[in-house]
Amino acid sequence: MSRIISFIFITLFSSSLFANVYPINLSADQTQQLGQLIWKNEGQNKVEHLTTWNQQEDFPSLGLGHFIWYPTSEKGPFKEQFPALVDFMSENGAVLPTWLTEAKVAPWQSREQFYAAFEGPQLTELRLLLSQQLQLQTRFIILRLERAIPLILESSTALEQQVIEQQLKQLATPEGVFTLLDYVNFKGEGVNPKERYQGDGWGLKQVLLTMPIHYDNPLRSFGFAADEVLTRRVKNAPRDEQRWLKGWRVRVHAYQDLKIID
Repeated sequence: MSRIISFIFITLFSSSLFANVYPINLSADQTQQLGQLIWKNEGQNKVEHLTTWNQQEDFPSLGLGHFIWYPTSEKGPFKEQFPALVDFMSENGAVLPTWLTEAKVAPWQSREQFYAAFEGPQLTELRLLLSQQLQLQTRFIILRLERAIPLILESSTALEQQVIEQQLKQLATPEGVFTLLDYVNFKGEGVNPKERYQGDGWGLKQVLLTMPIHYDNPLRSFGFAADEVLTRRVKNAPRDEQRWLKGWRVRVHAYQDLKIID
């Protein structure tokens, strides 16, 4: 598996540097393990956490990866993923309720309305669907990374590209690929100019550029770089995000302890 991943990374850095999609090959068992890891990180592997609305946020977070769905046509600064997930599940054979396929925006206009309807038919049906479609959601997350790396490189200077390529090569192990997948789902690619506080982003691109050039343990270095990037985000945030930082730090420092099956 490590050799396959290394070959994929090397291929990316040659003639297909800016391909629209960069392929990640994971076995069925590894894909399942990734899905369980992300569900644990995002929702403690609990079905009730597949539909949540965090305090002081303007949108619900839904599914395995806590995908955002805005309740209005005016979108906020964070990348909305849930409608794309719905389309992806439909295109791949999932049977979806009519209300979900016809909804243009999230049906709940506030956190209070969302939790008042939490045990109602729509959210109950949605949790059941999401709990039955973990594999498709995992594939959706993998596809996001496949599309993210070319975007990250395209948005970078020549010098930044060299640094990012070096970091990705160091992370060309099953554990490293899982780390990249989890983080890009967690905090995005880092290329959206709207996802900035005081000009600083917090996505995968920023973490890769913050990592030192020389180190012994890539996963440990990734965790420390992510900690630095997320700490800067909280410092720059227009509203208090301090309460989330402890959990974020636990998540990114846990990457160094990953053990992925071959």
